[in-house]
Amino acid sequence: MNKIEQMLTDRKTEIDSLEAPADLETRLHQALEKRNRNPRRKSGWKLRLAAALIILSLIGYNFDAVAYYGKKLIGYDQVMDGNLSQLNELGQGQVIEKSYKFKNGVTVTLSGIMLDQNQMLVFYSVADPDGNVDQINLEPFMFFKGVFNEYRMSSSQGKMNDAKTEIKSIASFETPKFYEKTLSFNFGLPENGKLDTGTITFKLDRNKAMGYSLKKGLKKTVKVGKAEINFKSILASPTKTVVEGSIQNILDLAVDQIKGERMRPGHLEVNLIANGKAVARQGAGMSTDMNGITFNEDYDPLPPDLQKLQLELVSFVADHDVNRQAELEKDAQGQYVQVNGQDIEINEVYEADGNTYITITTLDGVTLSRVYVMIDGTQVELQETIADEYTKKADGTIYHTRTLCFQGTGKELQLNIQRIKYPTTVNRIIDIPVE
Repeated sequence: MNKIEQMLTDRKTEIDSLEAPADLETRLHQALEKRNRNPRRKSGWKLRLAAALIILSLIGYNFDAVAYYGKKLIGYDQVMDGNLSQLNELGQGQVIEKSYKFKNGVTVTLSGIMLDQNQMLVFYSVADPDGNVDQINLEPFMFFKGVFNEYRMSSSQGKMNDAKTEIKSIASFETPKFYEKTLSFNFGLPENGKLDTGTITFKLDRNKAMGYSLKKGLKKTVKVGKAEINFKSILASPTKTVVEGSIQNILDLAVDQIKGERMRPGHLEVNLIANGKAVARQGAGMSTDMNGITFNEDYDPLPPDLQKLQLELVSFVADHDVNRQAELEKDAQGQYVQVNGQDIEINEVYEADGNTYITITTLDGVTLSRVYVMIDGTQVELQETIADEYTKKADGTIYHTRTLCFQGTGKELQLNIQRIKYPTTVNRIIDIPVE
């Protein structure tokens, strides 16, 4: 790097750290007027021309910094996390600052958005001069509308001031389609049994949109019992990292339903590990539709100095159709039933106050999600579960003991377990290339 380039680089760093004074515009006008009133001599014009050229060069070199000055989202510091605050300081957002006022005085302000390939973060505030902003909930009636599509909110967080006159919120929406140029922010305010609606329309500035740092197809499958957990892709952007996958396609789902062997996934514990450290989780989702059972795991953005990236499937929780029956003996102790490899100890069966009680013990996390008792051939639903107790063994294993209450008594008893929910420990590591 030559001396001129070094000088420009050093000067750029200094300018980036400067803040323009509030009265900058007024002072510039005054300076121009003064110059017009007091023209200087023509002597030294070469020196002044050289100085002007240097200044213009510096301004040109720092054009992006100047353009972004004053384009930050103001007033959302307490709602932003560290990553969003940093993006805001860099001017990575579109400032909108448009408002809509309802007849009752409640005002909604769309301050701005941050847009990347994973989500559209919306910064908005709701103000109520009467101090009842905590009683206002616009979110069920909130969406963005484009040319053909509507974009709904997936999550939000907000902060209310002490006077309860304003809430500032950040909400996550689906990224608008590439062809969207104008969006309308729609919301509704229920009042006196009616819904008053409002709209704020703005043009998307795609120049303020952010891209992604990592986008890969994974095509990694982990078999857990009868389930096949497919990790399909990972997309890392400046606001978050999203891992997407599937568990069953629609055909497998239909076949299991017909056979009465349906599996209902409940929870995946998946860690994203970057440079040996776990990336903080932002959320997760799972849905069943015509695409089968799909899921997404959301994390914070990846570190800029990414060298190693891994996924760790820790455990998988699912609810399984089993339809297992077991004979019960009154006053007998130490009976055992095994369902899908899960041990169920029947500690006690007894009658009291016209009810039948069955005390069982399982590993913590094992739940009889649909269970009946057959009393003299009649199926009786579970009335309630009482007397929960947890016991931790020396090896750290936790057992859960509880009593199931069924209405009625009889001579012949059968326990009918139709569904059982339990976790399966996996601890499988998947390496993700970062080159």
